[in-house]
Amino acid sequence: MVRLKFLASVLLVGLTFFSFNNRSPEPVVGVEIGNKVPNIETSLLNGEEFNLESLKGKMVLLDFWASYDGLSRIDNHEKMLMQSKFANSKFYRGEGFVIVSISLDQFNSPLQKAIKEDGYVKALHICDFKGDESDIASAYSVHAPTNILIDGEGRLISKSTSISEVHSALEYLYAYSN
Repeated sequence: MVRLKFLASVLLVGLTFFSFNNRSPEPVVGVEIGNKVPNIETSLLNGEEFNLESLKGKMVLLDFWASYDGLSRIDNHEKMLMQSKFANSKFYRGEGFVIVSISLDQFNSPLQKAIKEDGYVKALHICDFKGDESDIASAYSVHAPTNILIDGEGRLISKSTSISEVHSALEYLYAYSN
């Protein structure tokens, strides 16, 4: 009986040890803070193929926006300033910063006009012209302009309608790494 208890104890301790031995468990794919975000494979507006996983190692802003949304248009200037400031910066869990612009527009002409007028040219632009019913918007549970910040490991670290909250998160992660 004592031998059985000893064996059971050793087995329990061993299982506990192995369950904590993996330092970085693979996160669940989803759209909550800490989740690994769903991959995006599509074409950019310029026709180039795009795969979100190709940006692994970089901080990425998924910017869901629309040319008809006034706040999105105002924020485009701030996003380009962030792109210039952080493009080559080192962050905690990421090096460099890229903006992936995912338009919720349904028409090409106003989208192209907004990109040009706002100077929103350094972003990687995606649009399938299905509005908030696009596959990407559905995969990310987005129905209105939203900013999603992803770290270099592909984990969601910030989700907000406020670009200033994303900017603050970038500043914090930049300061934390230096």
